[in-house]
Amino acid sequence: MENKLLVIYVGVLKYISSDIEEIIEKIVNKIKPSTFMGEVIIIPDYLSANTRIECINPKYITEKDLIREHTKNMKSLQKKIIEGIKSLENDKII
Repeated sequence: MENKLLVIYVGVLKYISSDIEEIIEKIVNKIKPSTFMGEVIIIPDYLSANTRIECINPKYITEKDLIREHTKNMKSLQKKIIEGIKSLENDKII
């Protein structure tokens, strides 16, 4: 099956802010092409200590242009979230 999109919401409520990026990197490094073929988006969930995974059914996203646009938007969102975390850490808010 092509164009799988795996979204992992990582519950980071119980972690200190300086460890969050490392935790997410460890998760990314464990997902290899041999274990999953497709796009992976990892989103920190600051309100939960639980982690959940959703696989978006590729039947609903079938047009190549729509897939590219969605992937681009999700990667941009993930980048902004990480930048926001770093900004909050620098301001000593979290």
